[in-house]
Amino acid sequence: MAGYALTWELNLAGPWGTAAWIVVGGVLSIGMAAGVYELEKDRSSSRSVPRADAVPIPKELTQKCKRYTVRVHAQGVDCGGTTRSTIGADALTQTVPIPVAEGLALSAATQAMLGQRQLKIRATAILKAHDYIQTGPANGGRFGPKSFNVLGVPGGIRYDVDCFGDGPSFIS
Repeated sequence: MAGYALTWELNLAGPWGTAAWIVVGGVLSIGMAAGVYELEKDRSSSRSVPRADAVPIPKELTQKCKRYTVRVHAQGVDCGGTTRSTIGADALTQTVPIPVAEGLALSAATQAMLGQRQLKIRATAILKAHDYIQTGPANGGRFGPKSFNVLGVPGGIRYDVDCFGDGPSFIS
């Protein structure tokens, strides 16, 4: 089912888009299900892994380490009952700026958590968020929270892209 959630935007392209959504969504869902089966099969076999003693990281290395964090989430009354309720994938934190592709993948993971009605209400806001992620400077230039409100619908319904850390993210 996650394959359909990832490709829901194809429905906006008319009848041919809907046909493509059915085919591509089905193929992705089957592929994801096969991947989950393989992971479960791997977990059932026991492995012996040698363990080494933990080596402490010198203090000067940890102080110079930069962090870049991106979070994409849906917010509003339809996500849990209050305007502050959110649904979204876990934030992505790295020691290098987050690329555009990973930002879009994080958005896709958030969309997979939303229901059809929640996606339909936020369709325009999601497109604006994707445009925001993709059109920044090549060296990264997105920093801080950015909200894409759904106009004409009460309850604080919106789609948010948050970039925090030691510098801007969404590099090309």
